[in-house]
Amino acid sequence: MAENDSSRTPQTASRARNRFDMGLTLTTTRQGRKTLLKDSTYDTPTRSTSDVAELLKLGAVVEADDKENSSEETGAHAAAGQDIYGFQRRVVRKRGASSLRGRSTRGRRGGTVKASRGRPSKDAENEDDDDDEEEEPLVPTNNGSSSDEADGADNAYAEHLDFAQTGPTYERYFQGLHTTRAPKTSDNTLSKLPTQSLSETHAILKSVPLKHKHELQLLESLHRRQFRQWYFELSNKFNLVFYGYGSKRRLINMFASQCSDAPVVIINGYFPALNLKQTLEKIASEALELSATGSVADIAALIHGYFESKSRAIDHMYVVVHNIDGLCLRKHQAALSVLASSPRIHFLASVDHIEAPLIWDTSSITKFNWIWHDLTTFEPYTVETSYENLSTETKEIGPRGVLHVLASLTENAKGVFRVLAEFQIAESIMDTKQSAEMPYNSYFTMCRDQFLVSSETTFRSQLTEFRDHKVIQSRHTPDGTEFVFIPLPSSTLETILESM
Repeated sequence: MAENDSSRTPQTASRARNRFDMGLTLTTTRQGRKTLLKDSTYDTPTRSTSDVAELLKLGAVVEADDKENSSEETGAHAAAGQDIYGFQRRVVRKRGASSLRGRSTRGRRGGTVKASRGRPSKDAENEDDDDDEEEEPLVPTNNGSSSDEADGADNAYAEHLDFAQTGPTYERYFQGLHTTRAPKTSDNTLSKLPTQSLSETHAILKSVPLKHKHELQLLESLHRRQFRQWYFELSNKFNLVFYGYGSKRRLINMFASQCSDAPVVIINGYFPALNLKQTLEKIASEALELSATGSVADIAALIHGYFESKSRAIDHMYVVVHNIDGLCLRKHQAALSVLASSPRIHFLASVDHIEAPLIWDTSSITKFNWIWHDLTTFEPYTVETSYENLSTETKEIGPRGVLHVLASLTENAKGVFRVLAEFQIAESIMDTKQSAEMPYNSYFTMCRDQFLVSSETTFRSQLTEFRDHKVIQSRHTPDGTEFVFIPLPSSTLETILESM
């Protein structure tokens, strides 16, 4: 068959090719792969043996063309991978496959691909056998010496940085997934910062320069012009409340110092351990010479009744309350309103909380009979915040911290705290001590008798909660006895119990 084919004349081959073109239609996809090989409408019912042979050879040529297209595309992708990631493709040549040379295509990804009209010769097939390639997986490049490897790694990293800035977005995303250099994370923590004492904190705050000095002096002079107006309003049985940004303590004290026609009582509501009951007792005993006992409301009613009586020794009195919206005074607004309702007690107060008016109900507002004044000073709250725990090295908790801890606990836990606090207050009154210690067994027995705990395990868990927040501490004697105590003075404990 091969000899007959090779001995044909050009005219005979041309006629056979024409018959072949008339009888068959070759359809390919955009990638150059054969999809359909069918008879056309001009096909005759019978074909010669030579036409079938021509058909088989043409099919083999098309398959070889597809293989070569696939190998070229794979080689292009391998070259791109070698440029980006530093890999090379190891190629092993294999004999026994055929390829097509002299083909004509219309673009790599174009439309129809047509096979050449001439049949490939045996010499061309033998030459194309060496062109088929079998691909192996990608392997890293190894060029020998360690110095060359280091230089290659630096060059690869430089190419990596350059590609990360100029390469396509999708390629840079996948390249970032293969980055070998991990980002550095700092191991600095807040615990490594140096501690600062309370004296150092105040020294730093005092060293801060005062800004807008002339403007602040002008603002203060404008407020001082209102002193006569304030005095006139007080004499007409009104009470004054001051609001605004900045500390108002200095200006109010300056005005109170000019009210020399009656005693002046100043209550610092910003003090975290303020005890209003003790304060009213001192007013009644020292200023009015009265013997006051009972609750805060009882003492306030006693003072109010004194100024209503005609046998009073003092005609009227000024009461100044700085930060009447303080934590220690928020629950005693009813008692303070009783004092302010007396026409002979002139009441002056300041507020700093933005929601301060919400602590008064309709009855309290009526008794206070306020006149509001804007007293913006832009002065720092140096004195008001001096009692705050600003030190980073102290290990004790203040009264405000205790109240925050108690607010997050159950009623039984608050009762456990109340038992120990009342015991220390009673011991300090009897033994004139600031604090007292309670044996652990006695403490557990009292809490169990009041149905605050049901077992020692529950009692231990409650104590652990207080110990973690430094509210309750304990110590062991040489004989093994455990004592528990609250590291706060009795006056502070009374304030905390009143605020609970």
